Amino acid sequence: MVMQTILEPQRSIEVASEVDVVVVGGGPSGVCAAIGAARSGARVALIERMGFLGGSATSAMVASLVGYYRGTEELVTGGVGYDIVRRVMEAGGSRGFWLQMHGASTGTPIPLYSFPFEPEIMKKVLDDMVCEAGIDLWLHTQASDPLIVDGKLAGVIVQGRYDRKAILAKTVVEAGADGLMARKLGCKVENADQDPRSRQPMSLMMRIGGADGMIYRALPGPEKQAIVRRGFEAGILPSKLLAMISAPNEGDAFILTTRIPGWDGADERDLTQAELAGRAQVFPIVDFLRKEVPGFEKCYLASLAPTIGIRETWRIVGDYVLEKEDVMVGRQFPDNIAQGGGPLDIHHTSGGGLTLYHPEAPFAIPYRCLLPLGVEGLLITGRCASATEDAMGALRSMPPCMAIGHAAGVAASLAAQAGLSPRQLDVADVQRELKKQGAVIDQPRGIATVEYMAPGQRPYQPAPAQPAAGAGAAPMPSPVAGA
Repeated sequence: MVMQTILEPQRSIEVASEVDVVVVGGGPSGVCAAIGAARSGARVALIERMGFLGGSATSAMVASLVGYYRGTEELVTGGVGYDIVRRVMEAGGSRGFWLQMHGASTGTPIPLYSFPFEPEIMKKVLDDMVCEAGIDLWLHTQASDPLIVDGKLAGVIVQGRYDRKAILAKTVVEAGADGLMARKLGCKVENADQDPRSRQPMSLMMRIGGADGMIYRALPGPEKQAIVRRGFEAGILPSKLLAMISAPNEGDAFILTTRIPGWDGADERDLTQAELAGRAQVFPIVDFLRKEVPGFEKCYLASLAPTIGIRETWRIVGDYVLEKEDVMVGRQFPDNIAQGGGPLDIHHTSGGGLTLYHPEAPFAIPYRCLLPLGVEGLLITGRCASATEDAMGALRSMPPCMAIGHAAGVAASLAAQAGLSPRQLDVADVQRELKKQGAVIDQPRGIATVEYMAPGQRPYQPAPAQPAAGAGAAPMPSPVAGA
């Protein structure tokens, strides 16, 4: 078929807002960028295409935050990201951090702290935090194009429910997972030679009611692996992973086991097919849970995630590209703006498998990973930040995305207020402001206090703004075999 084109008529566009910083994308990284920029004194607009904030945490219903701690040791995410945890706990949306065996059903378990939460409460918490920060929030709005004025980036063009509008800004933060604004500006992508359909598979999360997840969690690892093997060999489970996240009400469980490979997560036609394929996998899986998984005999499908979960699309090349070795050896840099703890996980495109790695130490993300090569006035954060495929296997978890988002927001604010490009900033000023806002910049040493509440404990207790580095760990339950 010959590609046809039409000429769109030129038209004037209303300038609907003028701010210091505009953040494109209201996922965990974008929310932290917006709040970080606002706390640094900037006027901020936040653009989100959904009717709520949270990205993967809410729209993809990934109801557990993994990566605040490196395994069971150092706290690596503070600042705005940790403030969100504290607020969710205060709102009754979580009992705090749990010790679990990540990947127990795959045969390669890693003990770590995870933060299971209620997505609906997360939505409200993010609403409250964004509004309290005085951010100009635009929901149901798609950022469609970068705005260029006199050859310089001057904001973004957005598509609303009816027409297009312009939002003027001194600095733009690209927190859209696919890097749309950056790619339209001509930024180089790290995975340019990769077939988009060969990237890590997508998954559709499901919420199961009427289940006792603790029974499944208590099973020995080999027994879990046998259950998963039976389901996979029967063609019912599409992956060798049956990950379970218990909801705070203890009667529901969020299940990750669907696997949808072979589609481009940045293409709307491919995404359409992926959504259909994901929903087609769900109902046989629910039937399998009832018949084969202890504690799920009377379970039912309560809901599906509003959108499919996407692990990998485009990654923008920055002044530095984070590599797997940087992650695995815990490399530090002079321009650290965040720390990560892993795990590094890669979902296989075929065979249903998963590879998990545990970094030797907390690893740093340098400021240069947020600066797109050859482009001024723009910062990149989240899943499209500058990293190789393997390194992004650790960086794409929500806590490190929150941490680099916080850094991008602070840098965007300082640049806008100083009349500089983000690349012209002294990184020491960015680091100083991040530390002032409670972020973890330097490599943590020692064990930090972990907030934990056993099932049934009430009332909910607020966590401190940030656990004290080096403090003794709070008493924890024995490792619970999780996924």
